Amino acid sequence: MIDTEVARVFDRRAALFLTGGAVLTSALVLRMLQMQVFSYQSYKRKSENNSFRIQMDFPERGKIVSAGGTAISRDAPIYRIYIIPEESEDVSALIATVADELKLKEKTVRRIQAKIKKQPKFQPTLVSENLDWATLAKLQAKNLPGLHIRSGYARVYELGPAGAQIFGYVGAPDKPVSGAPFYTTGITGLERKFNTELSGQPGQTVMITNAVGRVTGEDKSQYIAPTPGTNLQTTILDGPQRALYDALAAHRAGCGVALDIETGNILAMVSAPSFDPNLFSGDDADEYIAGLRKDFAKPFMNKTIEGLYPPGSTFKIVVALAALESGATTPNEKIFCPGHWDYGDRRYHCWEDKGHGWVDMAGALKHSCDIYFYQMALRIGIDAIKAMAIKLGLTEKYMDDILSREMAGVMPDRKWKEKQVGQRWVHGDTIISGIGQGFILTNCLQLAVMMARVASNRVVKPRLIDDGTTPRFDSLDLLPKNIKSVLTGLEQVTRPGGTAAGSAINVAGRRMGGKTGTSQVRSISRAERLSGVLTNEQLKWNMRNHGLFVGYAPTDKPKYAVCVVTEHSGGSGSAARSAAAVMRELLQGEK
Repeated sequence: MIDTEVARVFDRRAALFLTGGAVLTSALVLRMLQMQVFSYQSYKRKSENNSFRIQMDFPERGKIVSAGGTAISRDAPIYRIYIIPEESEDVSALIATVADELKLKEKTVRRIQAKIKKQPKFQPTLVSENLDWATLAKLQAKNLPGLHIRSGYARVYELGPAGAQIFGYVGAPDKPVSGAPFYTTGITGLERKFNTELSGQPGQTVMITNAVGRVTGEDKSQYIAPTPGTNLQTTILDGPQRALYDALAAHRAGCGVALDIETGNILAMVSAPSFDPNLFSGDDADEYIAGLRKDFAKPFMNKTIEGLYPPGSTFKIVVALAALESGATTPNEKIFCPGHWDYGDRRYHCWEDKGHGWVDMAGALKHSCDIYFYQMALRIGIDAIKAMAIKLGLTEKYMDDILSREMAGVMPDRKWKEKQVGQRWVHGDTIISGIGQGFILTNCLQLAVMMARVASNRVVKPRLIDDGTTPRFDSLDLLPKNIKSVLTGLEQVTRPGGTAAGSAINVAGRRMGGKTGTSQVRSISRAERLSGVLTNEQLKWNMRNHGLFVGYAPTDKPKYAVCVVTEHSGGSGSAARSAAAVMRELLQGEK
């Protein structure tokens, strides 16, 4: 009986074990079937993601090229050293080793440490670039986990600060691009506007990794080669661009533009102060950029199109042509200038206290007589003045499609003042408009276009990008004799006795004509005139007058037009000298 009972218990337990084993075996079989058959594709994808890493390969960026064919902005090959924190067991020790080998500054080490703390552990952190090959080889031989060396490109700006606001610069995008930690994009200027064309098309390299993520090879079957970016052809000439920048750099702030009258090509375009985008990388980059942002003279601003200035006496060209075209005067009519002119209950002063005596139009332009143009403006009225200003291009935007924040300026009339100021237009407004003061505002490029149109009697339009076409400009339809009368006066400006005689040039018999201008940034009260007008040296820098000059050359057959503005320089002398420097470079560069 005992043996039978034991056998029965044993059989019952054996049956339970066998049943349990069968259930477990069935579950394992079903799980294996589910994993290997029904979920095969899902696990295959996960396996592939774990064993492959896609690396985007960015091509050489297209060059921004000068009219002479040299590169203004280009890519140069470099090697980058970077750290991927998650691949290192001791990131602090890794940083210390690299810092010692590369002789990194303490602030650079702190910057690297701060970036590593701030960003995801899988995100590469740049340590250094542009190192010599011997140092790179030494680091690579150490086989430090988490340290990577990758070849790539860095942007080089050949003209440095000379035109940096126009050409722009590249930098990291607002949002990181997956698989491309060092991807750069155009941030400002032409680099930004033509980023798609310059960037080209990226390729890819598929890296094979092991279970812990270490790269063990490449899957060459999935390699896609990058397509290089295309070059961008500009109209800028290297020599004149540098000459204009060097001239303006001697002053605290200003801007200048030089045009080819026949094609509208912008040959030089400079804003000062400027910045050197080549210094936007390196140990001192953050301090350099911070200093630029604090500079109240606005180095990031492209003043040639963003800066608005009262045109001052350069606007007398507009008034002179408007008066001649309307028939309100003749070139030979003379007006007496005793140094002031009383109209109504106000006295209007000439810049020359003792006056200019009797002056005709050519003399008024040569000596920049305010009294002549006060009376001429009142005679023809603001509507005729505005119509001529529009005809000469002073209200147009020319670069709005390729450069940002271009300002159209202000050319007022009765309706404008009522709408913007809420007051009625009075004769005094017309009178001071005659010398380019009051509400009138223009930018530097517009004034250069004005000079080009007057010198050629054609509707010249500027361009910065050379698309291979040859522009043809319509006639301005001004009477040739009136153009000649104005140009006769402008030729005298750089001759003895003229307001820009000290900036005269003579390149193989070819000379420059033009018009000086001084735009006031403050009003002079009656009390100050009685007690003595303060000199520029007695005023704070930002209270001094702007200096302007518009010019053309050669005077016998105009080919080039220029405008220069020197901010708070006190007078037009510095602007005229800067214009002469770039015009001399243009004339000497002709073959």
